[in-house]
Amino acid sequence: MAIRRLGYRPVLFHTWDALLAWIEMRVRHCPSTLRKLTVQAILYRLWRERNQRLHNASPTPPQVSFKEIDRQIKNTILARKHRRNFKNLMQIWLTHE
Repeated sequence: MAIRRLGYRPVLFHTWDALLAWIEMRVRHCPSTLRKLTVQAILYRLWRERNQRLHNASPTPPQVSFKEIDRQIKNTILARKHRRNFKNLMQIWLTHE
């Protein structure tokens, strides 16, 4: 779902190299800063989900995970909105809702 918010069709990354190559691609419609931010939020959420399942044995529904990822990205953009690399990111993030 988060990848769709960036204006891409669903993408499967089978290796770290493929993921890193996608992050560094130069495309006009989605800055690498937003892709990096999205990947960071997804990896952090996966890590938290893994820990929750190990320690509590209770999985989180995907909709809840996506909502948390979405909120984390929005909060990060808002906290840095005056920085040059973050100026238009909220508009891009909200474009493909």
